[in-house]
Amino acid sequence: MAKILIVDDEPNIRRLFRDELEEEGHTVDQAGDGAEALAAVAKTDYHLVLLDLRMPEVNGIEFLEEIRKDRPHLPVIVCTAVRGIESDYDLWANQVSAILNKPVDLDVLKAEVHRVLDENPQPA
Repeated sequence: MAKILIVDDEPNIRRLFRDELEEEGHTVDQAGDGAEALAAVAKTDYHLVLLDLRMPEVNGIEFLEEIRKDRPHLPVIVCTAVRGIESDYDLWANQVSAILNKPVDLDVLKAEVHRVLDENPQPA
């Protein structure tokens, strides 16, 4: 299965998403902010990132802009409480795969993860 990085400053959200995705058979790492996530992406080849936008240190948009320099095709699903973000140019310019509004329905999350991974197959 896939190696997924969850980036969110709320530990409860990270744990909830991790538990659901590990139950699906994925390997999951967590980062509490964008700076921690950048360090993780530099060390590990992830198949997918679940990304919050409002975080301390490096926010979600800054994280996206930075990872696109080295990993332009890394799939990213944004999970955010910010409403109306679906038309945000910065997100689409950085090639996000999906935007989910918090609170995220876990069935929708799992369906989007499967869809994005199916659309972005990883080498064996």
